[in-house]
Amino acid sequence: MKLSFKERLGYGLGTAGEQFPNFLIQTFLFVYFNLVVGLNAGVIAVIMLIARIWDAVNDPLMGIIADRTRTRWGSYRPYAFFATIPMGIFLVLTFTNINVPLGAKIAWCGLMYICFGMSNTASLIPLGSMANVMTDDPQERAVLGTFREFGSSIGNLVGSIAVPAIVSVFINAGLGEARGYQMTAVILSIICFACLAITFFTTKERIEPPKPEGNILKSFLVLKKNVPGICIIFFFFFITTAIITRQMFNAYYGNFVLGNSGLGNMLLTVMSIAPFFIMYFIPKIASAKGKKFQLVLGCIIIIIAACLFYLAGTNAVMNIIASFILGWGQVLTFSGTWSVIPDAADYGEYINGTHAPGAMYALANFGLKMGMTLASSLLGWGLAASGFDQTVTVQAEGVVAGLRVFNALSLIIPAVCALLVLIPYHLTKEKSAEVERKLEERRAEAGKRQ
Repeated sequence: MKLSFKERLGYGLGTAGEQFPNFLIQTFLFVYFNLVVGLNAGVIAVIMLIARIWDAVNDPLMGIIADRTRTRWGSYRPYAFFATIPMGIFLVLTFTNINVPLGAKIAWCGLMYICFGMSNTASLIPLGSMANVMTDDPQERAVLGTFREFGSSIGNLVGSIAVPAIVSVFINAGLGEARGYQMTAVILSIICFACLAITFFTTKERIEPPKPEGNILKSFLVLKKNVPGICIIFFFFFITTAIITRQMFNAYYGNFVLGNSGLGNMLLTVMSIAPFFIMYFIPKIASAKGKKFQLVLGCIIIIIAACLFYLAGTNAVMNIIASFILGWGQVLTFSGTWSVIPDAADYGEYINGTHAPGAMYALANFGLKMGMTLASSLLGWGLAASGFDQTVTVQAEGVVAGLRVFNALSLIIPAVCALLVLIPYHLTKEKSAEVERKLEERRAEAGKRQ
């Protein structure tokens, strides 16, 4: 089932909208909590760990609720749009530095961050699940995955330029970093709402899914004997760990390794621009070589970029090249993951008779969030292991060398792990076509019985 360019673009813009607040959280929250609010790395890691423990319940539950929802707009589209309202509110509150004692400040930061995560889940998981009901064509889903990553790259690009610029404007105006981050959160929340409104009015849920039967626990059967589904959850976990660690570490890398915060910001921008030079070819790669090949290629490119980062030292040109190559690895792995999640959900229905795309997407998204959590922990451990001291401007001898090693290994080790978990992945192009054909036959028979 082919989709129009308008619908593909509308879906991609939804991801761009989601990425604006998520980029702010993923890239700058650790720095904000650490250097602006004044929380130490250990406290931040605990806050994020508690949030992820709650996500273990919240994410799958949201997916199951969406799977069981029926409205005149569809099962997933209403959540994707309307949940952006509380998401924007909690994003602003997360980046609001209140003047209270340290204990209360920690509680505030943790509560607002968790509430943002819940509202983000209420929008993000239904948005991802829409791919299952917009089309049943695996290749078209690969195209949607590319448009989704296109939107994500737009969000990253705008974020890498806008966030430092807006914060700098408020600093120069004498209002400080805290106010700058807060106003950035306001602006990005408004953009997010507008983008998801476009998605809501330009996309359509065409495939009428079978209504889930039994209690909500049955939805978890989507992973029973579902080797591709399990593989992709762990793959997403490791790749997210690599990419988000690099994004979160970038502020430290620019200031303390390169000695140039402007160059550090440029690396994020270059990483965000790079995907636009390869996106056109990604669906063709998936069609010709398969989606697993695309994922493997992305991991290899990430490893190459990590090696270049280490060899670059403080050389600006080599660092920019490494960031550009890393952007290619990111778009290949993330767009590939988005496109195989619907395939894995269909495979779970094919094997177990359990239609639960929302649950499948939620479980994969939980892998992503756990990767974000590990990234924050890795950043804290890496800074501590290198001897980094946030209270001084000039770091002790040997700190820079340690930070360079951490920058490379935090990309290489998770990328290698991601390659290893792909070994059992067996959902080939031919197998996906067979799954699609069998599900169509089952749904046609179910329709006749009704």
